[in-house]
Amino acid sequence: MSPVIERHLLARLRARHLELLVALADTLSIHRAAARLHMTQPAASKSLRELETLFGTRLFDRHPRGLQPTAATQIVIDRARIMLTEMRKLGSDLALLANGAQGKVRVGIMPVAIPDFLPRVLALMSEDAPHVVMEFHEGAIDWMLGGLAQGKLDCIVCRLGDATAAAPFCREPLFEEGVCIVARRKHPLARRKAVTPAMLASAGWIFPGGDAPLRTAIRQFFADNLVPAPIPKVECVSVLANLQILQDTDWLAFLPRPIALQYQALGVLTILNAPDKWPMPAVGLVTRAETHQTPALEAFGRAARRAGSKLANTQSPIPLAE
Repeated sequence: MSPVIERHLLARLRARHLELLVALADTLSIHRAAARLHMTQPAASKSLRELETLFGTRLFDRHPRGLQPTAATQIVIDRARIMLTEMRKLGSDLALLANGAQGKVRVGIMPVAIPDFLPRVLALMSEDAPHVVMEFHEGAIDWMLGGLAQGKLDCIVCRLGDATAAAPFCREPLFEEGVCIVARRKHPLARRKAVTPAMLASAGWIFPGGDAPLRTAIRQFFADNLVPAPIPKVECVSVLANLQILQDTDWLAFLPRPIALQYQALGVLTILNAPDKWPMPAVGLVTRAETHQTPALEAFGRAARRAGSKLANTQSPIPLAE
């Protein structure tokens, strides 16, 4: 970026400009973007022209059916989303500081990290950073990575699958955690001393989504045992939804071992005497490559590494996903 354009941006770029950029990217319509921001269409058009002058490039091509982003648009929009998110977070964090907190860390967390890892992190944070507020979000990995890229999340604790290797992210392994096959307590296979690959192939299944790392291991397992891989009845990543489905069907599902052990102890389900060697990526910490490490995020990172180290002490070395 030339020094002239940079000086213009610093002097004239406003939050309203950023909101318009995001609205235009979402709607691809000046009319709909103006309505979202309670502006007139001429005012929105004028602001867009100002933005293109500020950035020194055309951001949208105008067509009868709406706007078409140019090659430069995505870079600008990504930064606009992050800046808007950071501005909104700033207000919330300042309010927390005024009430005695020492910052806030927003964490995306997958179910695999909740039973054993999360209590350790909470205990460590209570000791080392008791005035840091932790905000946890659970959801699909694609949603959480999108939130991380846009600055809505500060970090994610998840399996380090292929999606976490994208350029915008930094990742580090914390510990390994296997999965096992579960069913309702009175499932026909629940009392079997050994469940064979053929039995698994003929069962009804709940599988994770098609892009989940486990799906590769499932296909390889059945291929190695010369039986056809089953077609799932349902694809679902929600632990609560899977538990409910298992209660009402004779289907099988995979759960992370700590979660399976927890619900087996509660009498909700049974872990089958089935093969339990399913190659899985390590569970790790993912952050945005360009993010500024706030004291709250640094404190959480330290706690996550210590908790992961304690869990990993009794486990084999932790590989990153290929």
